[in-house]
Amino acid sequence: MVIAVDAGHGGVDPGSIGPAGTYEKNLTLPIARQLVALINKEPGMRASLVRTGDYFVHINDRTDIARRMQADLLVSIHADAFTSPTPRGAAVWVLSLVGRPQK
Repeated sequence: MVIAVDAGHGGVDPGSIGPAGTYEKNLTLPIARQLVALINKEPGMRASLVRTGDYFVHINDRTDIARRMQADLLVSIHADAFTSPTPRGAAVWVLSLVGRPQK
């Protein structure tokens, strides 16, 4: 199984900004790197990063990169910013295959 791991935002797009001024893009890349390392320890699984540094990649290009990797799954890492420490849980977004024509 091939998994493309996308560190959300990057470059000129900082993503959300936390109450202490932390940019989402500065959290997502280290988390994505850790996830790739964990996945690559699993037999039969191989993961790669969609972006490897602090630069902007358009959302449509992210999916194209995953397709070029022949990924079976694209996971995009994001970190919402809250002013309260009480929010819990996760958000899941699913991209429709008919939402954008494949090249």
